[in-house]
Amino acid sequence: MGDCSTYSETVHHHYDWATTEPSMAIIGAIASLEEVTPADLSTTLDNTLYDYVDPEALDALVTADSRLVISFSIADYGIRITEDGLTIRYD
Repeated sequence: MGDCSTYSETVHHHYDWATTEPSMAIIGAIASLEEVTPADLSTTLDNTLYDYVDPEALDALVTADSRLVISFSIADYGIRITEDGLTIRYD
């Protein structure tokens, strides 16, 4: 995605939260959109996931048995986690 400033995009990924940590799914998805490695994402966004949400608490809250919706923002990204996946919207 590189320079995202000119358009809006929404991507949805399905996950089995029993095998995927939500925090890692978010980092991987945004890194892919930014066209950087997950390790370089904090430099690209000039922040870490922890600046927006506690990753350990998020991983503990979102499980395979969860029936919930969690929404929050990371930089210019809107994050929405549901029982079966992750939606990321860039505005």
